[in-house]
This record gives sequence, C-alpha cells and structure tokens, in this order.
Amino acid sequence: MKKVWCFMLVCGMIVAMLSFDYRVAVASSIVEVDWEENVVNVFVNGKEVFFDSPQPPYVKNGYTLVPFRGIFEALGAALLWDEKTKTITGKLNDRTIVLRLNEKTAMVNGEKVRLDVPAISKYGRAFVPLRFISEGLGCQVFWNGKERVVHIFSLQGVNVTYIPTILNVDTSDYRYGNHFTVSNRYMFADQGKIHILESYDGRLYIHHFDPTFRSHQQTVVPMDLPLFGGFHVADDGYYYVVYGANNDSESNSKDVFSVVKYNKEWKEVEKLRIRGVYVTQPFRASNLEMDSRNGVLAIHTARLRYTSEDGLRHQSNISFLIDTKTMTLLPKDSYQWPTNHVSHSFATFVRFDGDRVVYVDHGDAYPRSIVLQSEENGLITNIINILRFPGRVGDNYTGAHLGGFEVATNNYLVVGSSVYPKNPYGASEVKNLFVAIVPKNAEDDTAVKINWLTNFSSSSGKSVEEMHIRKINDSRFLLIWSVDGEDELSSTFYTIIDGEGRVVKEPKKVDVPTPGNMHPLIIGHDVYWYSTDYLGTLIYKLHVE
Repeated sequence: MKKVWCFMLVCGMIVAMLSFDYRVAVASSIVEVDWEENVVNVFVNGKEVFFDSPQPPYVKNGYTLVPFRGIFEALGAALLWDEKTKTITGKLNDRTIVLRLNEKTAMVNGEKVRLDVPAISKYGRAFVPLRFISEGLGCQVFWNGKERVVHIFSLQGVNVTYIPTILNVDTSDYRYGNHFTVSNRYMFADQGKIHILESYDGRLYIHHFDPTFRSHQQTVVPMDLPLFGGFHVADDGYYYVVYGANNDSESNSKDVFSVVKYNKEWKEVEKLRIRGVYVTQPFRASNLEMDSRNGVLAIHTARLRYTSEDGLRHQSNISFLIDTKTMTLLPKDSYQWPTNHVSHSFATFVRFDGDRVVYVDHGDAYPRSIVLQSEENGLITNIINILRFPGRVGDNYTGAHLGGFEVATNNYLVVGSSVYPKNPYGASEVKNLFVAIVPKNAEDDTAVKINWLTNFSSSSGKSVEEMHIRKINDSRFLLIWSVDGEDELSSTFYTIIDGEGRVVKEPKKVDVPTPGNMHPLIIGHDVYWYSTDYLGTLIYKLHVE
C-alpha cells in the first residue's frame, strides 16, 4: 500500500489565511494519507472535477468529504467564506446553504438540518460533506462503490438517474452524412417496466428496469440473420424484429429479410422469411422504420438492388406490409419497381393514418427531394415533394437531413434540416431546422408550409445535424435537436409544437447529450433517453407540459 507524505508548514498556512484564501490552519506539520483506500473521483454533469488540494476527496466513516471551494465552483454555486467564524455560505439558483466547520448542524434555505458528518479542517483546507452540499443546493447525487466514483447533476429541468449498468452500444451513434443508418438500440415501456434493447455481437440484449431504474434484469436472444434492421412494439402486444442477410450472388432462393414475432418473454412465436425481392444488401445507406395497426405491420427501409443493365447495383427504398396474424406478406404491385419507389433513399419513415399508409423518404435522384407518399388499398394515391434540392440528379450530397414525421389531426408533420434555401447550396454547410406541415388533403406541393425553427447564417458556424420528433398526443409534439458549434460543442434543445406546426413552448437548451440514433421514449408527459460511458449509464427524464 502506497503511503504519501504531505508536508504542510503552519506559518505558511497562516499567511495564506490572511490573504483571504480558502486554506485553514492545521495542528500538525506532517500528515499521512492512505490514497488507495480513501481516494474518490467526483464527476459533475458528466465531467470529472480536479481539486487543487494535496488531499483529494476521500471517504470518512462512509461519507465523502471534498475541498469546499472546488466543489462549489464545479457546481457553479456562489461562495462566501467567513474566516472569522469559519462559516461557508453557498448559493445556487433558489437554494442557499450555510455551515460552520466542526458543527453538526447547518441551514438550508433558512431551515436547520442535522449533518451526518460536519465540515472539517484537514491538511490546511476546509473539507465539506459532498452529499449534503450537493443535495442542499438541489442537485442529484449517485455513488458507484465499485469504481469509487460520485456523480453529481446540477441540471435544471432534466432529472438524471445514474445506474452502474454498462451497456454495449455507444450512444454517440447519430451518423447521418449523406445518408442515415439503422439504429442498434431502442428504449420502450411495457408491462410496467422500461426496457432498453441493443443489437450487439450477433445477439439482442434486452435490459429490463423498474420505473426507478434500481432493479436490472437481462434477456439475451440470438439473432435470426446476421444483420439487425429494427425493432417494434406492435399494437397486438407482440414484439417484431427485422433481420437481414447479404446476397452478393443475387440468388432468389436466399433469405434476405426475416421478420420475427416474439412474445413478451422473448420467445419466438413465428417468423416470416423474405427472398426474391431484388436485394443484395438489406438496410444499405438508410435506416428502418416500422408502424402497426389492426394486425398489419408496415416496414420501410432501403436496399442495394440487383445489378442493373448499366452494370451497377443501385440503392432504393423497399417496403413491406405484413399480416401479423398469419405472418404473411400482403400483396404488393412489385418489389423491383414498387409504386412508392425512391432512389436513392437515404432515410425512410412510415406511419399509419387510419387505413392509409404514409411513407416519407430522403431522395437524391428520383425524386431529388424529401417526399411524402400515401398508400391506400395497395395504391399510391398522393405524392408530395416537401423540399426539393438543387444539384445534379443522383448526386448523393443534398445538404439535408430527414429526422422523422408524425401524424396530427389534420396534417403530417415532417422534421428535417437543410442548407437550402436559407443558405447558399454548395457554398455552406450550415443546416437550419424545419418542420414541414403537409395537409392530409393536399393535392400538390404548393399546399406544403415550412416553419423554419432556426435561422443560422453561413458565417455562424452553427448547424443542426440531429433531430427527432415524437408524438405526445394528436395536438402536441416534441422536437429535440442538436446544434453543432454551440458553445464549441453540440448542444441539446427541445420545444413543443402543435398539430399545425406552430411552436407552443419556446425552445429551451438542456445540458445533456442528445438521444443519438434512437427514438426518445414518451410516457405521458415524460420523455426518456440515455447515454453511456465506461462508468455506467445516465438516464434522462424531461417533463413536458
């Protein structure tokens, strides 16, 4: 066991006190510190705090003590030290705490509270009880005993829960250059629990948590085919997972998609294997989205096709409608050239609107636009180009992202970001956030209204790269997005819009990571997502009115 000998000169400490420093006098000049057993690492809002002290934070009788100035500064709290009375006063937002060295009582907003351990003088510094300081200032505190780490969160408007469970899939996974990608993780609620599903290393890992995230169980399911496409909780109460396999030989007898139906215990109930649909690579250069209604499952994604007459394999969208009672495909006009064909299709979304199936794609050629298509009784009844892009047909760069869409009472709400038309196409990388309002009875493109939610100039250095839209009810929708270049790092914002695409809650910044490539989970008026690091998982809960 290492022993570190720290030498403190009493006279030096007295001089320091006279200069109104935060050091305090000590009785002995030599102290012995047992570093390996006592050292504790402290993180505030996910960032490690480094203390300017010969003695780092340590544990005494089960309580963590830290140098007081360092923790107040890390929390962003105002601090006052009264040398004469040895009194510490801290203020953060609407909270004020007052405590004196060696006293086992303190004041929180004028009310006396008893301390489990008092603030003390140690090694020429004032040390304070970490949990009391943090919770007294309205922060959340979590202890990881295995790693000897304390997590503190002083975030306004966002509730944070720390759990030591380390998940498999990186949550910094929103990758959308010219095209989107499939999500390898999902968060969903069912049977009174909150679940996180991950596709990792040829298996599905489903983590089950109670609503407080204090209990954790895990189910592991082998994948049916090598590639993971997506997951959906259907309205019939079953779980559906889409898998895929490459088909470089262009064989019509090879299974390229598998749709597996699971019960709530993750036992396979039935599955549908799909072949002969002109696919060499499923999910190529796009995502996968599902929706369900009255025993029909809609799947919308993309694929790399068979070799064309020009000797090339082209990418395009592909969609399926499945009778979930019989696990059979519903009739479709063509899988080679479907009537809702988009090529290339770099992002795909689908929703039911009654018996109508509505698709939205990010196309770069045919068409070169963000396009919405409605299908009824197997026929495409409407095609609306929401935002057309300049540039050459087939040029993969469009300067835009498609973030998703939802169904309101009278409209379809489509969220995305684009360089054009707010900034010069081809001369700027700055994308602005928009919500497009497409009336359900729209007859052509002129019916589309676009509400731009940001107005960044080409010289701003800011850009919207990640965005999400989630339905709260038919008249309220949550938007979450990131702004790259905000405060030198990406920042997370949210707002609420109504069914007409109008902002009803002013955009607000929250100092937590974005959801990444995962739909945030909506439960009532609470929104959940999470992030991971090598120490564990942080669950975020945002309450929206």
